[in-house]
Amino acid sequence: MRWLLVFFIGLASFTQTSEARACSCMKVTPSEGLSASYAVFTGEVTEIEPNTATKFGGIEITLRVKKVWKSDIGERVQVRTAGSSAACGYNFVKGETYLVYADRDEADPMRVSLCSRTALVASAQVDLDFLGKPSREFESDASRKTKDAEARKRDNCSASPGPAGRSGLGWMLLFFAGATLVIRRVA
Repeated sequence: MRWLLVFFIGLASFTQTSEARACSCMKVTPSEGLSASYAVFTGEVTEIEPNTATKFGGIEITLRVKKVWKSDIGERVQVRTAGSSAACGYNFVKGETYLVYADRDEADPMRVSLCSRTALVASAQVDLDFLGKPSREFESDASRKTKDAEARKRDNCSASPGPAGRSGLGWMLLFFAGATLVIRRVA
């Protein structure tokens, strides 16, 4: 019977999947965000794919650019972010429009993190007021709205794989149920 208890303890230690929270950011102003970024623009997320271009993985997001305040980028742009918020990855949602503050380095042509001022356009009014008139605007959405509305209804996707740690909770409950049975049989 003791081997059963040891088995359940070992099983619980291998199946616990809680995620470490390691991302820590300094709050920056819109001015600091603008000066520290390679590109600042608004764009609608059209695709979310795993990033296979670097050994660190993460997520690659394709956006249809609407307005540009900084940098010379085209109407479509790809940005990369870490795969989880614990690694400072930004959680983009397909079909949503964001104000994006992107950095650039040797590993990633354009990278977005949770520590940048990137936000949904609906939540970024302070930044939009600060940024003022964009240096470049692309075609309005009026001609695209009907096609895109149908596509969003069919294929609404999030970059996040789902809540972390839930399967670990289930395994822990299973462990405690098994341990209770073992203790009752031994006693």
